[in-house]
Amino acid sequence: MKLLKRFFQPNTHALISGKADGVKQTLILEPAVLEHVEKSKQLSVFSTEAGGQLFGYVIENEIRITLATGPYKRDQRGRFHYRSDHYSAQGAINKLARDGLYYLGEWHTHAEDFPSASASDIDAMNRLLNTSKLNVNGLLMLIVGRSNLLSGYSITLFNQGSRYSWELSR
Repeated sequence: MKLLKRFFQPNTHALISGKADGVKQTLILEPAVLEHVEKSKQLSVFSTEAGGQLFGYVIENEIRITLATGPYKRDQRGRFHYRSDHYSAQGAINKLARDGLYYLGEWHTHAEDFPSASASDIDAMNRLLNTSKLNVNGLLMLIVGRSNLLSGYSITLFNQGSRYSWELSR
């Protein structure tokens, strides 16, 4: 239970929620997730992409992202590319599944203010969907841009041939 306490501790970030056309559930990003991913923003010309995995809960009307992991020491990182270390990522997925959290998807940074999924991002998510054993119907991809505005985040749900973009609000 120690792990669960960490998810809900108050902090300075506001909760972000989102709606997507064609998706019944509301998306919730906990403040701890935002704090974690923002540490890796590519704010200088020397910054490399970083990323990891997203975890949380799915209930009837809500997808709640409560934890983000990564980056890992053995990740492949460059200014415009990122690949998570498979063994570290799978280890996090296995451990957090034992703690009762679902693997919900991936996050990574982009060196742009207002990010959008690249062709390689889309291809990577489709490959993950086709090769992973999942407890959920789709996978989320959170891209963290440089802007501090909500448009500095891009969140897409990938679901067997379909993609849904989330409109975010605080």
